[in-house]
Amino acid sequence: MLSMGRHWVSFIIHILRIILKNSLSALFLFLFALNSESQEINKRPSIGLVLSGGAAHGIAHIGVIKVMEESGLRPDYITGVSMGAIIGGLYSLGYTADSLHRLLKTINWNTILSNKIPENKVIFLEKAHFYHSIVSLPLSSRKVKLPSGLIAGQQFENALSYYTWPAADINDFSKLPIPFMCLAADIKTFKQVNLKTGCLADALRASSAVPSIFTPIKIDSLLLLDGGLIRNFAVNEARDMGADILIGSYCGQHALIEDDLHSVSGIMKQIGLYRGLEDFEKQKHLADVLIEPETSKFPINEFDNVDSLFQRGYDAAMPFKKYFLNLADSLNRIGPQRPLDDLFHKQYYQFDKIEITGNKIYSDSQISGILDIEPEEKVDKDMLRDRIDLLFGHSWFEKIKYRIVPRNDSLILVIDCIEKPKAMFYGSAHYDNSINAGLILELSVKNLLTQRSVINLNSFIGQYYRFEFNNIQFIDKNEKFGLSVNFYSDNTFIPMLELKGEKTDVISRNFIPGISVNRRFGLNHLMSIYANYENMNLIPHYSSDDRLKSLAYNYLSGSYDYQVNTVNTKQFPDKGVIFSISGSISQLLSEITRTDTLKTTFKPDDNSDFHFERFYTLRGSFKEYFSPSGKLTFSIGGEALMITNSDSVTAQNNFYLLGGTDPVNKRSIAMTGFHSNEIPVKQAAGINTEIDIEIFKDFHLNAMADIFAVREFNRDKGYSFLTGYGIGIGYMSIIGPIRIGIMHGNYDREEYFNKTKGYISIGYKF
Repeated sequence: MLSMGRHWVSFIIHILRIILKNSLSALFLFLFALNSESQEINKRPSIGLVLSGGAAHGIAHIGVIKVMEESGLRPDYITGVSMGAIIGGLYSLGYTADSLHRLLKTINWNTILSNKIPENKVIFLEKAHFYHSIVSLPLSSRKVKLPSGLIAGQQFENALSYYTWPAADINDFSKLPIPFMCLAADIKTFKQVNLKTGCLADALRASSAVPSIFTPIKIDSLLLLDGGLIRNFAVNEARDMGADILIGSYCGQHALIEDDLHSVSGIMKQIGLYRGLEDFEKQKHLADVLIEPETSKFPINEFDNVDSLFQRGYDAAMPFKKYFLNLADSLNRIGPQRPLDDLFHKQYYQFDKIEITGNKIYSDSQISGILDIEPEEKVDKDMLRDRIDLLFGHSWFEKIKYRIVPRNDSLILVIDCIEKPKAMFYGSAHYDNSINAGLILELSVKNLLTQRSVINLNSFIGQYYRFEFNNIQFIDKNEKFGLSVNFYSDNTFIPMLELKGEKTDVISRNFIPGISVNRRFGLNHLMSIYANYENMNLIPHYSSDDRLKSLAYNYLSGSYDYQVNTVNTKQFPDKGVIFSISGSISQLLSEITRTDTLKTTFKPDDNSDFHFERFYTLRGSFKEYFSPSGKLTFSIGGEALMITNSDSVTAQNNFYLLGGTDPVNKRSIAMTGFHSNEIPVKQAAGINTEIDIEIFKDFHLNAMADIFAVREFNRDKGYSFLTGYGIGIGYMSIIGPIRIGIMHGNYDREEYFNKTKGYISIGYKF
């Protein structure tokens, strides 16, 4: 007892000496010691860190943590809400303030905080439908289901799962390197839910599910939203976890002043904030230190101001740095802090079992075939993220995610699915000065008659129509190999074509049924081998030669096609590559000539001007986009074409058409400075380049230039050199991309068109 008493007296004298140095932290420890009679004298008081919600403003918490780190002060417990839950949850795993700062700067917030995913995360056969329509409607049980407009959180949850990977096999948050808890609100009962067990990524997603932006997340029987609806500053909870000294960082909103309450939106906002603000007034008095970074000048929903918000948090915490230093010194004199466990050594997990939940349309075997992960296989976070992306890229799911669940002595990989209906309808409108106005209507149906089948029906309904049908049946469990039945048709305007020595504008009508074998490589590569029957009709506007009405060609073709598409978005991409190479062999079967009074059919054995020899077509193209800055994008590309055994001047059946800012059918080659399909060619090689500057959000200024060497369809030797350039503006509107501009083309053989031309395109394209 005498020894114990001397120890107690010595401890108090030590504290008093530090108090004489004006140490607030030592004063707190002294009072703590006096009020802990039942506590062991050498027990180190614990620090609790309380991080509020605040959307983007919550990034300032990292600056506060940085000052604590510089002071040698580490929390023993962390509570968080919303953005504070994300920062606190990651910090509890062992991320440092610097690593969190870098992480938040590298995240693409525009992607994560939306329903959109980059197009290079979508399998090749589904790219045509992604973000390419005004209307996107699921069709289910003979009913049209309107989209909710809320963010399902696919990319957000994927990112949370990726960055919480080191703790994926921990389902008790008290066993994290720093014990952690976050808060959510059950929307069914509107009660607070303390999340301290389960999947950490799910808990962070639930705590940060801002109502009217994110969909609620279901955990067990609870339907959870942002915890800030009820409590935005979890001081009580940190005390209950065992914290003795409470340090809080508050980045949440404050009550609006009277000047802001003269509008309906202001009043509704105040009402929405009321409960959380009232609770904050109680909770803040329970904190021993309250730090409130000044973030009001930054938009609460813009997450790109990472450096500035970090600095605001750092500056707000700096006045407390001396206190933190003294507190850390005093705590270390009492006893050492428990060292952190290192979770980041966990590179791989091996699963004893794989479970799939929520699927009704797509079987376990379909999903596991794409996932392609076997029990006991070593799986790292990059591999699993890519496989989840691959599944989502099939457009089967509203959302798909994974959880890693410890069960008894086993580790289970659980795949949670929310399926889309089998059928999706897409619609939009389009106008340009090549194909005029029309409606784009598309339908995609999966697993209709058989499993692993996909039907796509695409159409442009207008004066110059397009129609495409594809029914593919995959024959392997990974859905990489498929057999297809195809049909394509178009009605296209050719502004000038020479037929039987006369030049006139022509309508080209194509009907192409066929079959193909397809092989997918990853998400962005597709190889196809086709066998097609092709019917091409050329209908001249005027012909004085026997009153020619049409020329029709029927032939068989076999072709090989390899395509790559890694661009991040169809509209105004800033990175990625589009590449295509194809080769075909064709045999003309018959040619039919129609006049006012006569229909004549020519076959290989007939004596005619038509070539019935096989001819070969080789074509290749590429375009690469790269962005040295967020607002500036360069692209460079090229195109090459060669056709053998050209037909006579009387009947051209194997030509391509050069001109236009974009190709308008399967025989088109785009070139700036000329009308679409203006110049028929049988050989061509050229390069093109474009500069795109995003002047402000979704508004673009671009400049483009092309140079080509071509051999026209009625020319046996020599080449013509063509150049073209143009400038334009573009805008990504709610009805799709709008592009308007002016261009100039130089061509020695130009006889019928002005060198300077305008172009316009409104809406998504076929």
